[in-house]
Amino acid sequence: MLTRAVTALRLLSLSTMTSHWDVVALVSAASAASSGDGGGGTTSSTSSTTSSSMSSSRILRRSGDYNLLEVVPHDTSSFTQGLAYFDGHVYEGTGMEGRSYVMKHDPTDNMRTLHRVPLMPSHLFGEGISHYRVWTTDERSGRGHWEDRLIQLTYTSGVGRIYSLPDMVRLGEFEYGTSTGEGWGITYVPHTNEFYVSDGSEYLMVWDADTLMEKRRITVTFEAVPGSGKSSRIRYVNELEFVDYAIVNCDDVDDTTTPAVGGGGEGTDDDARCEDEGTTCADESIPPFSPSMAILANLWYQDVLVSINPVSGVINKVYDMRDIYPKDQREEDGADCLNGITVTGRKRKSEEEGLEVWVTGKLWPNMYRIELSCDHI
Repeated sequence: MLTRAVTALRLLSLSTMTSHWDVVALVSAASAASSGDGGGGTTSSTSSTTSSSMSSSRILRRSGDYNLLEVVPHDTSSFTQGLAYFDGHVYEGTGMEGRSYVMKHDPTDNMRTLHRVPLMPSHLFGEGISHYRVWTTDERSGRGHWEDRLIQLTYTSGVGRIYSLPDMVRLGEFEYGTSTGEGWGITYVPHTNEFYVSDGSEYLMVWDADTLMEKRRITVTFEAVPGSGKSSRIRYVNELEFVDYAIVNCDDVDDTTTPAVGGGGEGTDDDARCEDEGTTCADESIPPFSPSMAILANLWYQDVLVSINPVSGVINKVYDMRDIYPKDQREEDGADCLNGITVTGRKRKSEEEGLEVWVTGKLWPNMYRIELSCDHI
């Protein structure tokens, strides 16, 4: 009953927001833009081009914007709010009062759950999670080293949790605020040492990873006709995952290695803020993003993944996910919406390969390893 109540409230909110794009509009506009016809493109028109640019040796099924590589079981009682990857394992954060957990899964063993930690106290409603690293100094030896951690948001309580990795011991908690007062998704950007945070609005809040203070705010927009100058703000940005579509041209790359990260560096301003709320503000201290870097996001109750420019907030790719677990089948099974993205640890090594990610949804029976088209890079 609680799940249905939450869904009903959010659907009511969704129906009142006229600025929200539905999946058909997003996919149709994105397809038209990619085909250059200004509106005559269809989702099927992308199938032959995007699929041909991805590896064919491991594919279970082709779709227009992605290839399906693997299907593994997923607990249908898990109200998935976020996924994260670290050291060969997939971590999952779930929601609902009394049913919020952080879990550790083994993707090499049919996504078997190895460890489960409840969110306490039990009235808290868990939201997004992300792996990140911090530089700490041993008090006795004075030597510094990296420590891996997991951060977790909550829905409306304004508090978050920090856990150690890989043992998932709770280390502490923190308070935070967002534009809506809610926490939805979170992802870590290593080279800037920042978190990108969503709250169901059109904004991405950018936090300093050391202080957990907001530095700036980015507006997520979509231009249906490139070059027209007419953009729509896209609301209900949900689960987030920082990705790099770049090809790694190195034969001895370890796919399970976590990339090195750096701190803010000299000259950073922990108190940087946007003077004009609701607009993207430049911060000259931010290390540059390469063109291959993006924020992948779910849009709440939309069967799409969107690739967002981490500086401008512009959506530069819409992935049509309607056929991965069709809506009519979800309704019959009692499952909820698409929600949950994480990298798999495997890097692109050729033009023929796409970007590998795991995706799932709330109360879904399966988790899917897919290969996303990189034709927009």
